[in-house]
Amino acid sequence: MKKVLLPTLVTVALFGCANTQDEKVVVQETAPESAGMPLKYLANQVNLGIGAALETRHLQDPQFKETLIREFSQITPENEMKFMYVHPEKDRFDFSKGDQLVDFAMENNMEVKGHALVWHIQNPKWLEDGNWSKQELKDILENHIKTVVGHYKGKLAYWDVVNEAFDDNGGFRETLWYKTLGEEYIELAFRWAHEADPDAILFYNDYSTEGMSSKSNAVYRHIKALIEKGVPIHGVGTQLHLTAENPISDSAIARNIERLADLDLSVHFTEIDVRIRNSEDGLDNQAKRYGKLMKLAAFYPEVDLFTTWGISDKYSWIPGWFDGYGRALMFDENYQTKPAYKTVQGILTDAVTGNFSYEPVTDLSKVQRYVQAFNAKELTSTKFDASKAVFYPFAFNQLNGKNQALTPEQRNSIDGKWAVSYYKNKLIGQVIRKDNVTYIDNAQAHENDNIELFIRIGEQFWQFRSLVGQDFAPLGFPGKATGEWSADGSVFNFTVELSEYDDLVGETFGFNIALADNDGTNRTAQLYPLTGSNTGWQGEEFGEIFMNGQNAVVASIPVSTPPAFRAAKLSSAPTSAQDVLDQSYEYSLSYNQLNQSDMSVADHQDISGSWAVGYHENWLYGVVNRVDDTTVTSMAQTYQNDNVEVFVQQGEKAMTQFRSVVGKDFEKIGYTGQYNAQWNDEGTQLFFAIELSAALKNGESIAWNIALADNDDGTTRKHQLYPVPGSNISYLGEELTKLIAE
Repeated sequence: MKKVLLPTLVTVALFGCANTQDEKVVVQETAPESAGMPLKYLANQVNLGIGAALETRHLQDPQFKETLIREFSQITPENEMKFMYVHPEKDRFDFSKGDQLVDFAMENNMEVKGHALVWHIQNPKWLEDGNWSKQELKDILENHIKTVVGHYKGKLAYWDVVNEAFDDNGGFRETLWYKTLGEEYIELAFRWAHEADPDAILFYNDYSTEGMSSKSNAVYRHIKALIEKGVPIHGVGTQLHLTAENPISDSAIARNIERLADLDLSVHFTEIDVRIRNSEDGLDNQAKRYGKLMKLAAFYPEVDLFTTWGISDKYSWIPGWFDGYGRALMFDENYQTKPAYKTVQGILTDAVTGNFSYEPVTDLSKVQRYVQAFNAKELTSTKFDASKAVFYPFAFNQLNGKNQALTPEQRNSIDGKWAVSYYKNKLIGQVIRKDNVTYIDNAQAHENDNIELFIRIGEQFWQFRSLVGQDFAPLGFPGKATGEWSADGSVFNFTVELSEYDDLVGETFGFNIALADNDGTNRTAQLYPLTGSNTGWQGEEFGEIFMNGQNAVVASIPVSTPPAFRAAKLSSAPTSAQDVLDQSYEYSLSYNQLNQSDMSVADHQDISGSWAVGYHENWLYGVVNRVDDTTVTSMAQTYQNDNVEVFVQQGEKAMTQFRSVVGKDFEKIGYTGQYNAQWNDEGTQLFFAIELSAALKNGESIAWNIALADNDDGTTRKHQLYPVPGSNISYLGEELTKLIAE
């Protein structure tokens, strides 16, 4: 996979002012003198294009133009080849701006990447307002693609054919194209582009796809399927709009590059910028992010384009999109280089001179996020909107020590769900509470029925508490926090304003939330969405919340990691489910990952469950307790039946998925060890055993997940309950949680 580097004697052409061929000066330098070379000449020696996005108006700035010609070998039109610019009326195209950029590129020996033929944003009004039939919209899209690509045939090296077709959970984005044409529009777009210019190299482009995530997995699977159908797709572009304060995982990015390379696809880093908070001096961290990306680009031959979304901070889109952020590029507003430029230049110099020793490690076992961040969606006002939120369950009673599971009977006493969204610099949330008795008379505030909210930002954390019917209690918080209950104590709406921020989009904070229940003396329950030991008030055991939004990317490395699930060491090989339950930790199955807008369960008699796992020598022994009012086992596809699925990955070995339909043993699979599953006659309890490749040791962890499926109508699954949030892709070996031997 490693790039083959050229000899260290390099011949380069250095531009003084770069307007005419007469001003070109040819210089031959030995390797030690090459450190001051422009980026494009260094990158050329490792077969890498260095690109920048721009608009025609930027070329009127002499410094911009000079920097562009000196440093970059490729350009991407930032806007002026998008649908609304080149196709402003149904029967009229306007290529004037795009032609200027192409002519400029050809005059200066630069490649051009067309951007973007199909997108859900920046479409003309006539297109957005039309009530098109499927055939009409198909004809419009075909005409658009073939006309635009045909106009530039032979002049553009690459095209971003389809841009941002997937949502942040890995589903198809509900766009104009998808709603009318279905997922077929992606395939059609590539076929039509290829017909218009068979020599153009065609790319799918998206954000939050650089590493291993539900979205990048969805892109990979869909592109792979299209390639197998013979669809002409040649590469995948990942945008990489990053923040300086959040580290990125080169392991995850490397792993993604390698699986795309296995499909013979090229990879482009297409829209790189690393934004810095206005209140911080983040230039060194920014340089680290740029440097890590350049190391990957220099190492992998499949990465043949490294494009920044702009050149100078003078024209960057970041301040207008991310309030409170700026300075995202390698050149400042006066075109002076930053540490990021020097870092990128140094890495390229090392690559050219034979001093490049970097090699990414693709083992994710030590850096993988094992509980997915909770998703906070953006609102359009300060009013909470349930239709724009993701609700999560209160899943575990952390007061109960080893048995944190919640039975349907316990949930009759206390139950609830919660959601957090954001608007500008405000977290805006809601808790739905079901409690048969409300008690707020205890002198100790924490012993009353209440809501507690925990937020960690860097090294600081805050605990907010609201007794039922009351506002948040005051505390030393650099902002404003308010809460309001409904008259019956069933709904709590709250706002936390973070005064040090202008906008929260793209931020990832440490986070937890708890629902307390006291029925007369002391608390009997403190329900959290995560397992733990009720130490949030000490600043511990936080999960994460990610402020989602267009072009927002969750940090590859978690800012906070909650406790893992525990497997107890059993005194001997158990002979019954009760032997395991007596010695092990018991946890709820509460997150319905089939519903990405509300992962809670409305009726726990409809479906609920718990699980426990212990180990003895090299065997895992587990129990699943199941409550289900209807059992369906007649579906031809076994995963659509009522079943339990167990996902196990030990060390470097591949993940193995075990499935047991209710009443049956595990399905036979190609697993080298022994495994078996046994249900009781009522189908309410499963006892299983799985032989591992090696004995577990105290403190050792394995990647793990477990799910309980529910089909009520004999048609399709209604629930797939997990102990953690996610997007139901554990069968791909992704979004696994962690099990620690104790």
